[in-house]
Amino acid sequence: MMYNMTRKKKSVNIKNAEIVKREAYVNVLKKITKEGMCPFCEKHLMKHHPNPIIFKGNHWLVTENGWPYEGTKQHFLLIPRKHIESIEQIKAESWSELQRHLRKLQKEYPFAGGTFFIRSGDVKYTGATVQHLHANVVVGKKRNKITDAIRVVIGFKKGPSS
Repeated sequence: MMYNMTRKKKSVNIKNAEIVKREAYVNVLKKITKEGMCPFCEKHLMKHHPNPIIFKGNHWLVTENGWPYEGTKQHFLLIPRKHIESIEQIKAESWSELQRHLRKLQKEYPFAGGTFFIRSGDVKYTGATVQHLHANVVVGKKRNKITDAIRVVIGFKKGPSS
């Protein structure tokens, strides 16, 4: 499904941010909503994103998440430089570059294990806060007797009162 980029729509979903209850991040999203821009589009990224771009290629840029999931050891974002919203819009050469960036991340920031996932499509389904396709690399700590799970919203299910 392709998204109609000509109609005006919200670029962020504050309700999804409120699920994880990070007030500072919610406040930033409120500012972004007022400005009416996509915070992941390259020309706007550094306006509200607190971390530098680590590296970039022709299709993707890589940065540390400014608001990492609670408890992460490392949390990286891989963001398409061109505004796209769904996996169907990723071209073959872009997939290849994404793979190279993942390998470079592993080499420059070695980790024994991590989780990789892509936020694609309508944020009302994905739990994402930004309506711009992006990938996450999340690294936690090694499980032991005193660790707890990192919790991430990756979608929604029928609730107990439904």
